[in-house]
Amino acid sequence: MGTHRKTFTMALHNIKRERQFQDFTDFIMEKLDMRREGEITDDMRRMAYRVFREKTQKEDFATLPTIRKWFGIGGHAAPDREQIYRICLSMGLSMEDCQEYLVYGIHEPAFQVNDYREVILVYGLENHKNYEQCQNMIQDFEERLSHVMTFEQTCGTQTLMGEFQGRKNQPWEEFREWMMENAASFKGYSKTTLDYFRKYKKLILQYAKRDAQEELERLLSETDYAVWCQRRLLNPQNYPKNVRKYVNAQSKGQKRNMSDGLKASITELCSLAYTEKESNARLLSEVFQIERQGDEEAPGFASVHSMTEKHLSDLLNVPLHKERFFRTRQAELEVSGLPEDAPCPEWILQLQQEYGKDPLMQNTAGEAKAWLARYRRENKRRCLQIQREDILPLILYVSQHRYLDTIGQDMSAYKQKDALEMFQVLADSTLAACNMSRLNPDYELDAVLCACYQQEEMFGYAELLELSH
Repeated sequence: MGTHRKTFTMALHNIKRERQFQDFTDFIMEKLDMRREGEITDDMRRMAYRVFREKTQKEDFATLPTIRKWFGIGGHAAPDREQIYRICLSMGLSMEDCQEYLVYGIHEPAFQVNDYREVILVYGLENHKNYEQCQNMIQDFEERLSHVMTFEQTCGTQTLMGEFQGRKNQPWEEFREWMMENAASFKGYSKTTLDYFRKYKKLILQYAKRDAQEELERLLSETDYAVWCQRRLLNPQNYPKNVRKYVNAQSKGQKRNMSDGLKASITELCSLAYTEKESNARLLSEVFQIERQGDEEAPGFASVHSMTEKHLSDLLNVPLHKERFFRTRQAELEVSGLPEDAPCPEWILQLQQEYGKDPLMQNTAGEAKAWLARYRRENKRRCLQIQREDILPLILYVSQHRYLDTIGQDMSAYKQKDALEMFQVLADSTLAACNMSRLNPDYELDAVLCACYQQEEMFGYAELLELSH
C-alpha cells in the first residue's frame, strides 16, 4: 500500500476514533431543550424520551424500542420522512419546525410542495390538524382526481410554493379547490433534483468516455496500429471501426504480435470510448466500483455505502414509479366500493396488462383488490426520493475531474485547499438548489468526503468505499 493511501487510511481512522457526528439523537435532544454543555448522559436521554412521550400524547409512531433508539437508548435510529410529519403534527409544530426536522434532523430534502400528500400534511400543521384528519383529507383529495390525469413534467416549485403560502390558512374546501386546479403539478418528486442527478450522470459518463479514449490511444501507440492504417489508406474518421478491424487482423494470419489480454483491453476501451449508450452500469463502475485490497482494517462508516443498479434505476425512473403509484391508488379507491364478485373495470384491466408481470388477468373486483395490494407494496418501495447520500458521491467525482482539468492532469500541481474548495462550492450550490442541507463537517458523510482531499493527493469515492467496509 502506497504512502499516500496509508495517510488517507489513517485520516479515516482518526475521524472514526475522534469525531462525534450529529445524528437525530443530538437534534431531538436540542429541540426538546435537553442538550447541555458536555456529554449527553443516559439520564438525560431517558428524561428526553419521557418528555417526548408526554408532548406527543404517547402516540406510537413506531415500536417503543425503536422510539427509544431515536434518543440513543438501546441503540441508534432515526424516524423516516412520514414519521417526522406525524411527530410534528402530534407536537403541534409549525411548517418551519417541520423543515428543520426534515433537513437537519434526518438530513432529507425539505418539504416537497409538488407532492400532494406532503402539501396536505403541511396544511394540517398550519391549521392544527392531527395525522388522522390529514389522512382523511388526503383521501378526500384522491377521490376527486381522475385516473386519466397526466402530471406536468416541469419545474414550477417556486410558483407552487408561493401559492401554497398564500392559501395555507384557507378553509379545507377552498384549499382543496386550489389543489384540484393545480393537480397536474403534484407529481410527487422534485424535477429540479432529478435534473441535477441526471446532469451529473451525463457528466460522469462523458469523463469516463474521455478517459477511455485517452487510454485507448496510449495502448495503440505502443503497437503498429498507425502504420497498419497508413498502409491500408483507412479513413481516420472511421476510428472505432478501424480499431476493431486492426484487432481482428491481429487474430489472423502469421503475424500475431499482440497478446490476448491486450486485444481484450483495446476492444473493451473502444466500446467504452465510442458508445452512444448512457449506461447505468458504467456510472456505477466509475463511481462505486470497489477493488478490495484486503490489507488494512476498515474504519466502517454507516453513511458511506455503494449503490446497486436497481437503486440507481429506481432513482432515475421516479417519474414512472410515481405515476404508477398514483394510478394504482385511483384503482384501489374505485374497486374498494365494488362487491368482490363484480367485474373489474376495464381501465383497471388495462393497468394490469401494462404494469403486471402475471399473465393471468384479475377479472373480478376482489381479484383486482388483491393484485393492487401486492403491486402497491412493491411499487411503494420503488418510489424513492433522491437523497444527499445519492448525489454527493457524483458531485465528488465531477469536482475532482474538473479540478484535474484546471491543473492540466498534472498532480504535481495539486493544492489541497483549491481542490477541496472546488468540491465545497459545487456541492453547496447543488444541495441548495435541491432543497437539501449544505455541506456540514458535523455530518459523518460530509466529513469523510472532505477527507478525500489529503495534503499530497485526493481520493475518489470508490477508494473511500474500499477503506470503509
